[in-house]
Amino acid sequence: MSESQGTVHDDALFSILKDCKTLPVFLDHIFGFLHRRTDFYHEAPEPKSPVGLPKGLAEHLVKHAYFKWIRKQIEKPIIYDESEIPEAVVEEIVISEDQAEEITMDFGHLNLDNPALLQPGMLSKNELNLKFTQSESYNGSAFEHYCWSQTIKDLDITLKVPENATSKNLKVSIFSNKIEVKMKDIALLQGELYKKCKYNEAIWSLDRQKLQIHLDKCLEEWWNCLILSEDRLDLSTLDCSRPFEDLPEDAQAKIEELGWNQERKRLGLPTSDELAKQELLRKAWAAEGSPFTGPFDPTQVAFHS
Repeated sequence: MSESQGTVHDDALFSILKDCKTLPVFLDHIFGFLHRRTDFYHEAPEPKSPVGLPKGLAEHLVKHAYFKWIRKQIEKPIIYDESEIPEAVVEEIVISEDQAEEITMDFGHLNLDNPALLQPGMLSKNELNLKFTQSESYNGSAFEHYCWSQTIKDLDITLKVPENATSKNLKVSIFSNKIEVKMKDIALLQGELYKKCKYNEAIWSLDRQKLQIHLDKCLEEWWNCLILSEDRLDLSTLDCSRPFEDLPEDAQAKIEELGWNQERKRLGLPTSDELAKQELLRKAWAAEGSPFTGPFDPTQVAFHS
């Protein structure tokens, strides 16, 4: 959907916002409408159910929309290229390869669920007991310390961090084909990405004890892992549906036509295909040499598929 198409309802929404007076009330009305008039909050009983959404998808769609529009407010990327450090970093300490190897060996005795993590006992028991939501691993994977979700266009990574973590003592380095998150020179997450991402458009934020990272994929395709050291996902089990606004314009038009035709059938009215046939018949009815006589009456002709 183009930006101009996305503004067609601005006047109506602004009028509602003025009536609501505050954003919390406005958002409450929006989500209340979704609860009352749609199946947004209804969990589908099975994957192919025509009613409801798969578990976790509603929350994932809200997060997807939030990150989609927050990027448009950023005048310059928060994540810089390989030669620069993230804006939130106060000081960057360079570790030699020997030192890095030594650190890795020191943590080798830990029972890690994934080699992408080098977790030196920095998380307390309470922090480790933090639960990831269904949406945080939607179409992705969840591990003890982090999880990730995806659409065909982008990725969201959620990483548990110590309670004393701040934007100043976290270093988030994102490159086109790898990621590294450090706190006090200790790697919390690192590894080579499955495919390339648009590193210069990455967004990360700290929410209490969770670090959230949003990445856009370079190519529209489903990833079977985030970090190459992970076990591979079975792509056939993913929910490969796409948000309506992400579809090509011709696909959106076709879906809208199908919905319109379905409603016409429910009301006992002719569909777009039937209307087109009637229009052809009307022209043939009045044509010279037509076998039809009298006023136009489409019920005299039966169409066969």
